[in-house]
Amino acid sequence: MLTPEHVKEVLKDNVINLRFHARGGQGGVTASNLCVEAFYGYGICQPKFGAERMGSPTESYVRLSANEDLIRSNEQVYVPHFVAVLDPSLLGEIDVTAGMPKGGWLIVNTSLDQISIQQTVGRSDLNIATIDATRIALDVLGRNITNTIILGALIRVSYIFTLDELSDAIMMRFKGEIAGKNIEAIKQAIEETCIYDIGIDPDFSIDSKVPWQQVELGLPGYKEVDKAGVWYCDESVIPVGSDQINTGSWGEWDVIWDKEICTDCAQCWYICPDFAILREKGEDNLWHMSGIDSFHCKSCLNCLEICPVNAISKKLKQGPAACAVPEEQGGHN
Repeated sequence: MLTPEHVKEVLKDNVINLRFHARGGQGGVTASNLCVEAFYGYGICQPKFGAERMGSPTESYVRLSANEDLIRSNEQVYVPHFVAVLDPSLLGEIDVTAGMPKGGWLIVNTSLDQISIQQTVGRSDLNIATIDATRIALDVLGRNITNTIILGALIRVSYIFTLDELSDAIMMRFKGEIAGKNIEAIKQAIEETCIYDIGIDPDFSIDSKVPWQQVELGLPGYKEVDKAGVWYCDESVIPVGSDQINTGSWGEWDVIWDKEICTDCAQCWYICPDFAILREKGEDNLWHMSGIDSFHCKSCLNCLEICPVNAISKKLKQGPAACAVPEEQGGHN
């Protein structure tokens, strides 16, 4: 079984990939956000939605590493070392183990035993952790939201972050009694997680991105990543870096952000491939959305599609085509 010391060594030169399977409304995306916020090193997380409606299957992805050069990727996670399933009914609908290497950890919200889970997914080469997260959620939270509880099981088997680190992230994300109840549920989940360890650890070198060879990005991590996506930042290769290029001129839309409607959920900021969502720290010492960096926004419209409150809209940069030649000054002869 993994140990905290082993995981810290792995994270020095590798990426640990996670994938969360949930249904719309169960908090799978928030779980991926919390992983990055609780982790001591560098991280990237992003969601993937199908039909955007309550109950539809969703996926969210996390990449974590102590090496800042390795997390820079906007691709979905294809080879997850840890997979968390928040709704057991997904086991019959989705191939939740797709891409998992031998020895990976499958964490499932279920009352089934671990052998039954292996038989259900058709994999006997995976470590299994189960937690009756639904019961804990109803008992402690009073509603069937299992995302933070599944993170308790993740703490038990992964050692990616500690209970204290996750509790700090919880208190930043939630307030008062809600934060306290979630932390209580996480503690209970750590105690009650059932583990079936087959004695094989995952190969963390699989799908770990090769360090940049042509550039020196010097990324400070997910909180402040260089703008305009992945372009050269080494002036010995290309005279100017991506932050100086008007990549915003490449798209056909102006993206418009409405401060009055925005709820500061930050989903647009997480998903933007060019880091063109602006934010600033307020007097409350928390980050708040503050606008769109139109100089770098390529109008991919990911932010518009993910915004849950329609605070982001679009407008064509080019108006309707003119249908007649303008009259010459002075009118017709």
